[in-house]
Amino acid sequence: MKKKFLWLFAVCLASWASIGLSQTVPAEPKVHMIYMGGNDCPPCVVWRGLELPKLQQTESFKTIKFSYVTKLIRSTVPASFFLPSEVKPFKDKLDIASGGRAGSPQFAILVDGVVYDYYFGTRSAQDVDRMLIAIRDQTEYPFKRCTKRGAGNSCVSTD
Repeated sequence: MKKKFLWLFAVCLASWASIGLSQTVPAEPKVHMIYMGGNDCPPCVVWRGLELPKLQQTESFKTIKFSYVTKLIRSTVPASFFLPSEVKPFKDKLDIASGGRAGSPQFAILVDGVVYDYYFGTRSAQDVDRMLIAIRDQTEYPFKRCTKRGAGNSCVSTD
C-alpha cells in the first residue's frame, strides 16, 4: 500500500512539474535602435561623442541591436544601397515613419520589427536608457511615442 501511494504521489508530482514547466514566460521584446546622422550635423557629432558612450555602458543598451546610418542633414532616409545590411529590411518602414522628412539626427526604435517610436533630435543617454527599460519591462514609456512623422516634425500617428 505504501509503495502504491509513493508511486501515485510521484506520478502526480511529475505531472504538476511538467505543467509548470510547459507554461512559457513571455519573451523579452527584440529592440533595434537605428540612429541616422552625420558629421555635417553638430548635434549628431556631440551626441555620438558624449551621450552614445554613456548609453553603451548601460545594461539596457547591451540587450538591444544598435545600427548607425550615416546621412546628411539635408537628406531623407538614405537609399537601401547606403544602409547597413541589418537596416535594409526596414527601409520602407523608416520612409513611412519619417514622413519623408530631411533633417538629422533621426532615431527609429523598432520593437519586434515594428516601428515603436520615431523621433528627430537628440536625447540624453539617461533618457534613452529610461526608454529602453520601459520597452523591456513593458511599463509606461517616458515620452510621447510617434510612429509616423508629418510636416514640421508633427506626429501624425501613434499606433
